[in-house]
Amino acid sequence: MTESFDVKEYEEIDIKDCDLSKLQSYIKCQNLTSALQVTPTGVKANSWVGVIKYKKTHIQILPKLICDKDNNNENILKNLIFMLSFTKKLDIKTSNDAKLASAKNPFIEILIREFANSLFDCLKRLTPKKYVREEDNLSFLKGKLKFSENIRYNCTNQSKFYCEFDEFSENNELNQLFLFVSTCLYNISQDRYNKKILKFIMNYYSEIKFIRFDKFKANKIKLTRNQKLFKKPLNLAKMFIEQTSVDLSKNKFENITLLWDMNKLFEEFVFELINKYKDDFKCEVKSQKGRKLLRGDHNKKRNTYVDIMVKKGNEKIVLDTKYKKFRNANDFSNADVFQVSTYCLLHNAHKAILLYPQWDNTRPNIDNYFLNTDEEITEKYEINFKTINLKHTDLKSNLTTIKDELAEILK
Repeated sequence: MTESFDVKEYEEIDIKDCDLSKLQSYIKCQNLTSALQVTPTGVKANSWVGVIKYKKTHIQILPKLICDKDNNNENILKNLIFMLSFTKKLDIKTSNDAKLASAKNPFIEILIREFANSLFDCLKRLTPKKYVREEDNLSFLKGKLKFSENIRYNCTNQSKFYCEFDEFSENNELNQLFLFVSTCLYNISQDRYNKKILKFIMNYYSEIKFIRFDKFKANKIKLTRNQKLFKKPLNLAKMFIEQTSVDLSKNKFENITLLWDMNKLFEEFVFELINKYKDDFKCEVKSQKGRKLLRGDHNKKRNTYVDIMVKKGNEKIVLDTKYKKFRNANDFSNADVFQVSTYCLLHNAHKAILLYPQWDNTRPNIDNYFLNTDEEITEKYEINFKTINLKHTDLKSNLTTIKDELAEILK
């Protein structure tokens, strides 16, 4: 029986009935030590969120800073799903997750439902077919004759022809991938509706040859022009294949790792929000604008990249997101100021904003600072420390409020 544990960022929980040494080996093998640390009695989470399923242990890591005042896990999960969909990390309709928010292993069940529903809807409109190269010993000539094989198989029976031909068939790699992923998900899902839809898909593909896939084989699959509607289920299928290990004896995903870095997610959420309302903000915005630190240095690995560059008229604003605790002026670090000061010098910007998620229920009131340089240029480099409030019961319905906060910050 699978044991489920919920843990928030930077929290530590005890886990029983789990071989912690093997769990630690798995985390190291998957390069997940930055996301989760194994302690003598359990695990401690960092700033990564998502889900780790290792054998019979299921760990769901939730963010701390997108919760409401009640700290309700269902609302946190709903807000996290919205952020992932808003930043295009996952193509998920957030209105569909409410029924599953209180289910066992909700994060996985939400993703399974999204895959199953999207594939089922596509199959109602079209069954993807593709020309597949076939070889067979036929009683008539089809395609081209393979002479060496024909001599080997038909030297005593000249009524047969060993042919190679292209067959416009449903038994292609795309359908085989969908069948494999649906079968694996059916064997791990505990939601009745999910299992029902996945069973429909498996029955629909009853004539398709069952083939096991790994991430290298799955990534080779490309959609043709008339198969573009299968883009969403294909992306979700590849995600499951890439982030999991398969129990081949039972055709199910034994270990699942679906994690996102909240530092990156927060940055992309802010960028997408500014980009969506850039006309209201009357600005231009670019993400990850790069520049060489040293003139004449041709090593691209040493390029520096600004999180977000905002241009309002002739003014450039360096906007650097920091997903960390910030309650007052004592919480910022010199390293962060060094970073944005360098960005200002490289990009000829005279204003930088360090943007944090609001930690407490009250927003800190921080004075604007100026870089401590020569008196003639003291007021040329302004450094601001700002926060935006993500502590809402429903992040989606409060998007306008967050937009207004950003408008005030960028004013």
